[in-house]
Amino acid sequence: MCGAFVYVHPEEYSCRLADGFRWRAVVSDLIDQRPDLHSRFNIRPTQDVVVVFNESAGPVAKPMRWGLIPSWSKNEKMSRNTFNARDDRVAESAIWKYPLERKRGIVLANGFFEWKKAGDTKQAMYITPKEGEVFQFAALYDSWINKRGENIDSCAIVTTSSNVLMSSIHDRMPVILDSQSLPVWLEPAITEPDRLQSLLIPASEELLRAHPVSDEVNSYKNDSPNLITPISIEKCQCSDRQLHMFEQ
Repeated sequence: MCGAFVYVHPEEYSCRLADGFRWRAVVSDLIDQRPDLHSRFNIRPTQDVVVVFNESAGPVAKPMRWGLIPSWSKNEKMSRNTFNARDDRVAESAIWKYPLERKRGIVLANGFFEWKKAGDTKQAMYITPKEGEVFQFAALYDSWINKRGENIDSCAIVTTSSNVLMSSIHDRMPVILDSQSLPVWLEPAITEPDRLQSLLIPASEELLRAHPVSDEVNSYKNDSPNLITPISIEKCQCSDRQLHMFEQ
């Protein structure tokens, strides 16, 4: 699953996520309007996140509530977790089927947190790209109108089974799109569920790295760069063998 992640908007960064898809300007414009979205080190469900998607005129960036509310829902509060959408259910579930066909985007992240069982405790791990690039999480979104007539845009991050690295931490991970799968995922004209589901696969473990971090990240109230700082082996609940694997 994915229940917490980091996004820090770069001041200087390549303006292309994939050939033909320019996003930096629209994201920068959004963050100029919403400076609270600029640097966040512990983003949690129900908070606003930056979602980028394609329209006929080009890419669009919007703030959306993390935790999807279907357009047909009678209530804002859902009876189940809707901040993650499982890859094996998106084509059949009433919640995900329409967004899969019509409302697909990406959530940008510098890294995400997952908690690994370590004896009787859980050790927080921070997972990042090996090359320091930004993750492009596959996302679904929808719009819901409340009783006051207000429109609420919301989203979910799509998850899949874990790769070799992540399987030692958790059995699920976010779908991380690459330069080949991204344009297909963001193409509004593509609506075939089978073709879209074929993109929802685990990223190679060769592209990721992970390190243990302070348990301060366990509280949603904490939000600072200290949350992603690697902690020493002495402070970590993991074994030496596990640490060496994470640091590769």
